[in-house]
Amino acid sequence: MLNKLRSLMADAGIDYFIVFSKDAHLSEYTGDCDRYRAVISGFTGSAGTLVVSADEAFLWTDMRYHIQAERQLSGTGISLMKYGLPGVASFEDYICDHIWDGMTVAFDFMTASYEKYTSLAGRLPKSVSVIDGHDILISSADMPKRVFEGISCVPVDKAGVSVSEKLAKLRETVRKRYVNDESYTYIMSDLTSIMWLFNLRGRDIDYVPVAYSYAAITEYEATLYIARRKLSKEASENLEEQGARTSEYSTFYESLRDTATDIVLADPFTNSCRVIKNFDEEGIYRECDDTVLIRKAVKNGAETEGMKSSHIKDAVTMIKFLRRIKELAAENDLPDEYSAGAMLDDMRLHGGCSSLSFETICAYGDNAAIVHYGVRKETSKKLEPKGFLLVDSGGQYQYEGTTDITRTIPLGPLTDEEKRGYTAVLIGNLRLMNMVFPAGCEGTLLDAIAEQSLWENGYYCGHGIGHGVGCNLSVHESEARIGRRTQEREITIRPGVVVSNEPGVYIEGSFGVRLENLLLTVPDKPIDGHPMCRFEALTLVPFDSSAVDLSMMSEKEISFLKGYHHLIWETVSPHLDESDRMWLKEYIDIA
Repeated sequence: MLNKLRSLMADAGIDYFIVFSKDAHLSEYTGDCDRYRAVISGFTGSAGTLVVSADEAFLWTDMRYHIQAERQLSGTGISLMKYGLPGVASFEDYICDHIWDGMTVAFDFMTASYEKYTSLAGRLPKSVSVIDGHDILISSADMPKRVFEGISCVPVDKAGVSVSEKLAKLRETVRKRYVNDESYTYIMSDLTSIMWLFNLRGRDIDYVPVAYSYAAITEYEATLYIARRKLSKEASENLEEQGARTSEYSTFYESLRDTATDIVLADPFTNSCRVIKNFDEEGIYRECDDTVLIRKAVKNGAETEGMKSSHIKDAVTMIKFLRRIKELAAENDLPDEYSAGAMLDDMRLHGGCSSLSFETICAYGDNAAIVHYGVRKETSKKLEPKGFLLVDSGGQYQYEGTTDITRTIPLGPLTDEEKRGYTAVLIGNLRLMNMVFPAGCEGTLLDAIAEQSLWENGYYCGHGIGHGVGCNLSVHESEARIGRRTQEREITIRPGVVVSNEPGVYIEGSFGVRLENLLLTVPDKPIDGHPMCRFEALTLVPFDSSAVDLSMMSEKEISFLKGYHHLIWETVSPHLDESDRMWLKEYIDIA
């Protein structure tokens, strides 16, 4: 595939071609039909950028995928750029340093945000051409056809707010923030935002319950571009009743050419270059911020209750899984990684979830040092009654919530270093979970709470500590984040925001530890009139005390652990059968 792309580049006079991981909606998870970067490079991780010239090729990816990418790129002629490590330039820096006057850079304008396009084009010499390589990309590989599945309507008691109310609030905000007397069209491409706004869920992309769609909203109309034949009767009728009309998904770009308003509003971070570029050149484009207009990151009461309900169901499944794995370890009858992951997937799907929220990570021993390890049946490692098994998994619970949990499970004797790593991660998790902080603070201010125990013990976590989580939407909701650096379009941590809490330790060639809970932000008692917040644990699955070095923990941290286990007992034990309840009682040492 790489040679075919180079041949097409040569025919078109292109010096550098960039292949992004995104689809036309800039989705993190994409359908098979849009995975060009994976097909061309052989690297299957969800994040990465491929840059190809006539005689060189480089792939940039972050710390989560360094080990995986190193293995998958071996022998391909593609050099790995370990983005995030000191001294490793970004792909933009690389292109700017290696290009000269008169050269041509190309990428598919549908797969890059307008912000990314303007940022790159603004750094290049004016004589350098930046062109749309859409036709070249789709000619470089034979991909499956796009698949459209059924689309259902979220009941208003689950959504919490009707479509008409959401549209009214959006229009009110547009008038307050972005336009005066001008007519406008607000364009949306992000699939999770569209599903939230129109109270819909689909099945077009694995792990994320979305349907391929665009939306265009004016003062008086809301048009949803979608596969209309796939809408359930209830969904179609509800949209009409709520003041939303539908048009075929395939007509969206044609309709853009007919836009007849004074202003086109669109977020340059969530809309592609193909959507925005022409409007900007015509002088009618105005930038807006989707996080201001689409408030899906701040869960309402109904969404909060749905998240809580889904996490109790998920906890029941996870506790049953922990028990089974621990019993198999005691019997020295453990399966391999693939079979253990498949067992959990089956238990979760029979425990009330409609689909997984991402591909389950089931990594034993040194494989757990690969942050986003992808287990494959043919290379799966046999589990042994010693060391750690790291399991990162989650489910989508229809119209209720999304779960994401990581537990590192001791299968037998542990080394002192393994216990030290586990305890350092546990301390960080407990400290953040019990944090009290000012309402509306940035996630960067909370990061060190979880990371300090890692740094004190000589560990460095290469990934972010927390990400936002949708309500029966994307498990990685980009608006909220806890990390060392603030990102664009990042909202502050306020009541209703759900974030993950997942510090980790990864020792290449040895072991990995990650402990992940989802946390709901709730109000706490004000201090001197200043509104405060704390976290409420949504994830209700115990940690493993046998992996803990208590000498590393303060009395307060031990109290945090006991308090969390008591919360699990009080909340989840009534939903377990007698046998599992007795096992849980002994496992968490409830008196």
